[in-house]
Amino acid sequence: MDQPGTGSRNVHDGAGAATGRVRCTPPPAAELYEIVVLDTTGGDPHWHTIGWGVNRGDADTIAQSYVTRPVCPYEEARIRQNGHLVGVHRRQP
Repeated sequence: MDQPGTGSRNVHDGAGAATGRVRCTPPPAAELYEIVVLDTTGGDPHWHTIGWGVNRGDADTIAQSYVTRPVCPYEEARIRQNGHLVGVHRRQP
């Protein structure tokens, strides 16, 4: 997702308004792996972010721990990097 602003190589200097576009996600954050879980408690299933991994292995370990924990495991955990789905962990029956 882009938003208008400064900092892009397309921004014109001078008295005019900034015309460039910059990414909403700064480059360092784009390197992180977002972990989201499917929460089915309360009757209305919904997804929410539970944390971030600094690499794929870290994210997989965190996601797996949330679907296998002994008390109230989540149904499913997904791993995304820069908005793209890169992994899924599901609770075993």
